[in-house]
Amino acid sequence: MPTFSDLRSADQSLIRKGLEGAVFVKRSEPSDTEIVALKDATGLLAVPPGYEDLGWITKDQGVSWTRDVETSDVTSLGAAEPTRRDIVSDVSGLQFTAQESKASVIGLYEGLDLSAAVQDADGNVSYDKPDRPASIYYRVLVLFKDGDGVDAVYFAKWLPRAQVTDRGEAAWNEDSELQYPFTLTSFVDATFGTSMRNMWAGPAATLTAMGFPTV
Repeated sequence: MPTFSDLRSADQSLIRKGLEGAVFVKRSEPSDTEIVALKDATGLLAVPPGYEDLGWITKDQGVSWTRDVETSDVTSLGAAEPTRRDIVSDVSGLQFTAQESKASVIGLYEGLDLSAAVQDADGNVSYDKPDRPASIYYRVLVLFKDGDGVDAVYFAKWLPRAQVTDRGEAAWNEDSELQYPFTLTSFVDATFGTSMRNMWAGPAATLTAMGFPTV
């Protein structure tokens, strides 16, 4: 007769933390390259051209992934619970708070394309809030790392079609830095056929222990 230890399968090496991470964003363009992997035999792959790192984000929040699932139930006479349940909506997204006041962050927050904004000869720059923020779609790569060197494990989500759907309150005061809280929602990209791609990379032994066999 097996013991509890014989039945149990637990591996503390598979408990992961996002010790370092970055959010890369670019405006969506038809010619954009699809992201399908994080590394090859030579090491970590470069982020495709056009993506910009938004820089530092708040430590306590990091990046939070959201998922809102709605269902439709069928109830039947004599049954105390639904006899059928269908998923009618499954919307995913992410939330984070950027800390750097730079054009890419400000443009994302204000719903503006600031790529053409330049400072004048006296060192001034200005931009106007639009009456209605444009429906700008972005490609977003969120890349995190746990461990270093040969022990590094990378995990990421790629959103090929994402939109800023909420902007949190931005406070100006002496107690904290200027913050830019974002909520982005992911949508299915017609070209790539997904709203979110999940990717892991690292030493083969780690991925094997996670339950992914080698080819």
